[in-house]
Amino acid sequence: MSKGKSTQSVSLPAYQEAQAKELFQAGKQLAGQPFVPYTGPRVAGFNPDQLRQFQATRGLFETGMEFDPLTGLQSLAQQEAPQMGQVGSLLGADIGAYQSPYQQQVIDQSMADIQRQADIARGQAQSRAIGAGAFGGSRSALLEGESQRPFIEQMARTSAALRQAGFEQAQRAAESDIARQQQMAMFAPELELRARQQQAGLLGGVGSIQQQRLGQLGQIGLQQQRLQQGALDVPYGEFQRALGYGPQQLGLLSQAVYGQPQNVATTKSTSPSFLDRVSGATDLYTTLSDVFAQPPA
Repeated sequence: MSKGKSTQSVSLPAYQEAQAKELFQAGKQLAGQPFVPYTGPRVAGFNPDQLRQFQATRGLFETGMEFDPLTGLQSLAQQEAPQMGQVGSLLGADIGAYQSPYQQQVIDQSMADIQRQADIARGQAQSRAIGAGAFGGSRSALLEGESQRPFIEQMARTSAALRQAGFEQAQRAAESDIARQQQMAMFAPELELRARQQQAGLLGGVGSIQQQRLGQLGQIGLQQQRLQQGALDVPYGEFQRALGYGPQQLGLLSQAVYGQPQNVATTKSTSPSFLDRVSGATDLYTTLSDVFAQPPA
């Protein structure tokens, strides 16, 4: 037995079809809008305080680079090691240069004091000679000579002692001076090395300051480079937006067409075959025959 044919039709509800058309028109209008680039400022420049800081930093850099510490360090490195100097001995020293300039005055004053005592003793001897009636004779001369002899000896001892004391004092001064010179000559190399180390430290400090100022100048350049890069990124970003504008608008239009959920109404109809119609008619005839064949109640 062959079966009948069936047909199926799909349709949107009327209200949803109207909404879809309205949404499509709105999406089409939105997708047709022209691209409008942003033309306002988007990169902030440097303020006056920053510009003054840049200028001050450049000034510090220029003044700090006027001196080359490397040249000074090379000069120190090329110098010979300090040596201990030669110091004269006491044998070659001029002792007279260390004697007191007042030594002769002291000797003269001492001799004058002794001479005054000698004159007093001579006068006393003459007085005794006069008293003895021997003034002007050999006995008087003998008495005067005897009175003067102790003073002459005292003068000699005093002069020799004073000269000896002056010489010894001058010798001690010479020895002290030579010892001081030897000590200075001994420590001179160490002091010279310390001075060189101190100078090298100062030169190294100058080099560190120069490196610091060089880094500060580099920071200024980095800030300016970032500002310039930001100014370049703005038009490039607008260019990228313009490239993506078309696909973006197409996406809006696609959403307007396919984004609305659809409530589909399905209608199904079946067409019976010839045999089905005959069979149905036979069944109807049988049913009606049974109804009319029954006796009336």
